[in-house]
Amino acid sequence: MESQIRLSTASRPTQFNSIQVLRFIAALMVIICHSSFYTHERLVKESYIYGQGANGVELFFVISGFVMIISSQSLTGVKDGWQRFAVKRIVRIVPIYWLITTFKLLLLLKTQGMVLHSQLSFWLAVKSYLFIPALNVDGEYRPLYGVGWTLNMEMFFYMLFGISLAFKFKPIHFFAALFLPLAILSYFKKPGWPDLAFYADPVVLDFLYGMIAAKLILKGYKMPAKVAIALVTIGLLYLVVPAAIVFPNFGTNQMIFGLAAFLIIYGGASLDGARIQFSSKLVYLGTASYSLYLIHPSVAPLIPAVLNSFGYKQPLISIVLSVIVAVFVGIAFYKFCEMPVTNYLKKVLKKSDIKGDIDIRCAQ
Repeated sequence: MESQIRLSTASRPTQFNSIQVLRFIAALMVIICHSSFYTHERLVKESYIYGQGANGVELFFVISGFVMIISSQSLTGVKDGWQRFAVKRIVRIVPIYWLITTFKLLLLLKTQGMVLHSQLSFWLAVKSYLFIPALNVDGEYRPLYGVGWTLNMEMFFYMLFGISLAFKFKPIHFFAALFLPLAILSYFKKPGWPDLAFYADPVVLDFLYGMIAAKLILKGYKMPAKVAIALVTIGLLYLVVPAAIVFPNFGTNQMIFGLAAFLIIYGGASLDGARIQFSSKLVYLGTASYSLYLIHPSVAPLIPAVLNSFGYKQPLISIVLSVIVAVFVGIAFYKFCEMPVTNYLKKVLKKSDIKGDIDIRCAQ
């Protein structure tokens, strides 16, 4: 089933429904975060911005690391395994992202600069399509379609993972040797550094954390159910709820956010097969998380803009409606666009004899 993450083994497949649920939680956090920002910017300047929701990205990246280890088991040691991996990642990520980016480009051409935080630039557009980091009009490393910055990170990770498959490197050792120095370098980064310094960021460690969690699960080192539930709960509280409310005497730190995300994913994966049932609806929303993540910046800003035109200054209502509309439109986009496009390309690959046991929906 498309609603399940599976690892093909000699025995029955292992299902990670917990990871799909956590993937939806990650997407929802980001959607709420951005909806509160759009409301603040377009409706009520004094309204609260739920910045904590940005921690959903930490979960996404840890999930990506987890997924790549689990899904690449059948490709390790295979002669053309890296090619299969690369093609499937491109098919999974690129077409939908290019479609959304093209929509944004056409919108900018039509509105001629009326879209906030966007400005036409030939090279920014080119680099956006190629997943190359570039500074935007606000001086931030954001592509033409802003949330695509996470995909720049993802594609960097995929490229390196393909290299590790091609040269048969031990992935955790390989990524530790690359990402630990990048994380350390981030603390010395200054304005004016080359664009490649974009990757010198502590969030790269999240991919490594996810890979470690996957290896622990594959080796059978699962947390006891009660411990897993406790750590998932504490980790989610730390990521989701503003620290001043739940952890008033414990400061926030991006490195700690990443470690919390690791405990959540490791704990969640430990619960699969532990007689815990996950809602099929939440699992389905997890499969649609890529569409939810991509489509919401095109939809959520419309709600505060419409409410403002009617003079209805209710920020909470604006945020709630923005989230609801973004989720429903995201589901529709998943059902009527992402899935048909992905299934069509899968058929093309099958006819081209490009095979592999990756049947897993990757984060954004």
